[in-house]
Amino acid sequence: MRIAWFRTTPVDVADPLDETAALIAELRASHAIDVFVEADAHDFVWRHALIPWELCVYELDDTRAHQFIWAYLVNYPGAVLLESARVHHGWGGALSREGRLDDYLASLRFDDRTRPASVLQVPLYASRLVVTPHMALAIELQETYPGACVRCAPLGAAAGEPVELHAHPPGRQHVLRVAATNDRIVPLERAAARARAAGAEIELMVAQPAARLLHECDVIVDLSWPPFQKTPTPAMAAMAAGKPLVILESDATADWPALNPQTWLPRDAIASRAPIAVTIDPRDEEHSLMQALRRLAIDGELRERLGQAANAWWKQHATPQRASAAWMPILEQAARLAPPPRPVNWPAHLDADGTELARTILAEFGVTSDLLPTNNQAPS
Repeated sequence: MRIAWFRTTPVDVADPLDETAALIAELRASHAIDVFVEADAHDFVWRHALIPWELCVYELDDTRAHQFIWAYLVNYPGAVLLESARVHHGWGGALSREGRLDDYLASLRFDDRTRPASVLQVPLYASRLVVTPHMALAIELQETYPGACVRCAPLGAAAGEPVELHAHPPGRQHVLRVAATNDRIVPLERAAARARAAGAEIELMVAQPAARLLHECDVIVDLSWPPFQKTPTPAMAAMAAGKPLVILESDATADWPALNPQTWLPRDAIASRAPIAVTIDPRDEEHSLMQALRRLAIDGELRERLGQAANAWWKQHATPQRASAAWMPILEQAARLAPPPRPVNWPAHLDADGTELARTILAEFGVTSDLLPTNNQAPS
């Protein structure tokens, strides 16, 4: 199958934090995938007119870099990879800069059945189907929007560097190297300072290439916020590298076997499942994070167990091969599905195709033209 894949950056298989690089590389064994970023997306229209792609896939997140994707998503229905449950900032920012506040408000009024200030209904009903890596989010979306087609599939993470973590000799102080994988450094710095005051030796590793962080650190900390809204790519990369993981407790991690740093008991009721991470209650973030860092700094055996269990879980659930196997039938289904019909209250500006002024002028003279499309939905 020929697939046009829209994303914000070229595929970088060397970057362990590239959400879909490993998945795309694996899918290319079976499909011809052309990646479009903003710089070359304008070539898609004429190339598609000459030799149509059988399916378009859109990575959609709530950032300014993803704003260009909306126009193609709406006009060329395909499969949307929903990387965040919140997309209104990116969408609203683009319309605001163009002075189109009325259009933005129309989009918000269109979606009046979910959380405030959401435009999720637009990509959900403009697409053949939507894919999310979170089962909890997939269930929520399907219940909230019964007319949408929602699927759940992992993204996969490439294998990291093999590591060996060992307990340290008695009486020898270990410096715990902690890698931060997002920009929420302040709470981590405060927690590390408190752990140092309690006697733990901790070195924070930030602002370095992700591959180096994963290779050199002892522990990965992912404090992405909101925790449920984002794809946990750093967590998957940590597991693939066999590194202990500390992450916020959320719906996205609720089914992971994990340890509670307040009690150091498993949160999971199934005793046979080995913990793969330490999960932090967001309501007690700094204190729980301090407890986690302090224990992990001195307990090399625990670090080794967590890293090994995390790597085993990754092999079972989140390798690129397993992700590709889950995505293959989804892509095939999306290619077979017809573009969804527009809801009756679909905002008119979403189907604007640039011919409105020409139509208005021609109508003043009672003239029509076969050169202008008769409906606003572009060919699929």
